[in-house]
Amino acid sequence: MNLPLTTSPVLAALAVALVATVVWVYVCHRRGKGAITAVAAVVVMALLLVAAGVNSYFFYVPNVGALLGRRARYEASAANVRAKLASSTPPSHGAVILADIPGRSSGFNPRRAQVYLPPAWFTSPRPHLPVIELLHGTPGGPADWTRAADADVTAERWAAKHDGVAPIIVMPDVNGAFWADTECVNGTAGNAETYLTQDVPTWAIAHLRAATSRGSWAIAGASEGGYCALMLALRHPSRYSTFADFSGLARPTARGGAQTLFRGSPEQIAAYLPTNLLSQYRGAALAGWFAVGGSDGGTTRAVVAMGRKARAHGIRTRLTVMPGAHHTWRVWRSAFADAQPWLATQLGATSPPPSRTQLTARPQLHPVGRADTDSARDA
Repeated sequence: MNLPLTTSPVLAALAVALVATVVWVYVCHRRGKGAITAVAAVVVMALLLVAAGVNSYFFYVPNVGALLGRRARYEASAANVRAKLASSTPPSHGAVILADIPGRSSGFNPRRAQVYLPPAWFTSPRPHLPVIELLHGTPGGPADWTRAADADVTAERWAAKHDGVAPIIVMPDVNGAFWADTECVNGTAGNAETYLTQDVPTWAIAHLRAATSRGSWAIAGASEGGYCALMLALRHPSRYSTFADFSGLARPTARGGAQTLFRGSPEQIAAYLPTNLLSQYRGAALAGWFAVGGSDGGTTRAVVAMGRKARAHGIRTRLTVMPGAHHTWRVWRSAFADAQPWLATQLGATSPPPSRTQLTARPQLHPVGRADTDSARDA
């Protein structure tokens, strides 16, 4: 099921199949038999080759298992979760579950979220674990982070080294539909900001017994989700102590321009610009991780500028630029793998399983390496 779909051999095989189909069309045409069927087969093979090429670039469906509907390496049913909870033996690994997180305060109508629960979550008494709220982009959905970026696999590696302790990862829906684009603001596309910063934390604390203090909460995301993570951390410092921006732009964007989100209000647009939010920030201490592909055009420039501006305004910052990398899930998979140990450390998710007091204490914010560095690691 883990057979890769994004490698050159796959594309080569499809290309060979396309050539063989073209030959078949020619033979059918010469014989006057089955020409229409053969032409249809060529069209289908050509579309498959194009789709495989696009997927190979963006890495959206990395293997056969994902193509057949597998969302995560450690996905689990409700029955699996109940069995883990009932067992007296500590689980060998965590679980990824689907969850309905209602928009009670926001009125937002989300799709189902995904949640990664580390092994320590299944122990008794259950520790109050910290949370990483992990946001997808557009087009996309909550499953992107596990299917295309192996976020659960990355979290499991940390948990295996820390007695099963790792942050809970809540992957909520930020848009309401695959092609929708809220930019995580309260605007014409829905009250996504209120949903992500109030409804999601309230649900996680009530249903997962997650830790409550800001020192136990981080927000991270890719592309649209990267912009959202930076913006929401700056607008809601009483909720988040840490953020990670992977390839996010420095402004809200939407089809038709940001004006469509705010009915043309320049004041509302300005209130969601990270540049303005950084200049005016007077909240509690923040720590931030920025990562971007070095060949991502305007996004590269935006992330580098925001990272440096964040550092200049007192935020403990790590900036990582991946040489030659673009705007793809290869980048975000690598970025999360790099950032997750730092995020977990900032949130206090270390072994042995921490007590509620340890988890809700304000974290010690410290730089990782130099405060403004370029990584030689490619995506």
